[in-house]
Amino acid sequence: MGITVMTILKTAKAQSMNWQSELVSLTSRLRKARLDKGLSQSQIANQLGICERSYRDFEAGKSDLSSSRLFKLAQSLGVRILIS
Repeated sequence: MGITVMTILKTAKAQSMNWQSELVSLTSRLRKARLDKGLSQSQIANQLGICERSYRDFEAGKSDLSSSRLFKLAQSLGVRILIS
C-alpha cells in the first residue's frame, strides 16, 4: 500500500496527538474547494480513478487516500498541500 494521508498526518502530528482534527480540517477544506469549483463527488472520484463511495468516505473522514491521489486531488482543486 504506500504512504497514505493518515500515515502522513500521524507521523507529522505524533507528538501533539492531534492528527484526527488535522484530518477533519484537511477534508473540510478540500470539500469546500470542490464545492467552490462546482464539482460533484462523483466527478472528483472519476478524476482520481476511485469509486464515488470511496471518495465520499474520504471527505467524511471515514477512509483514506494514497498520497499520490491526495496530491492529484489538490492539483485538480487548485489547492496547495504543505507537509511540515
